[in-house]
Amino acid sequence: MTLDDQLAAFLGEAPRQSRADLFSAEVMKAVERRVFVDRLWAIGAGAAAIGMVLWACSPVLDLAVSRVAPSLAPVAALLSFVGAAVVAGGPGVWRRLGLSIG
Repeated sequence: MTLDDQLAAFLGEAPRQSRADLFSAEVMKAVERRVFVDRLWAIGAGAAAIGMVLWACSPVLDLAVSRVAPSLAPVAALLSFVGAAVVAGGPGVWRRLGLSIG
């Protein structure tokens, strides 16, 4: 703590922010913004690659889903009904079921 900081603390004043601190903060903001944009581009490229692979495999996936879907439809309907009941019931139902949601 410099003498100016000690004097400012003694007098109850807020210490001035130096230009070096402001410059460092702006540089850190720019670096974080660039890292964020780079990660966003990487995630977008990964999503596009996964989308292309799924599009290329869609004929095989369509056959698999058309064979499996009729047997799973009742299970999906039951799970949807139970999920809707739990969500609509609110915290009272959640506590009775032993769930700690929210």
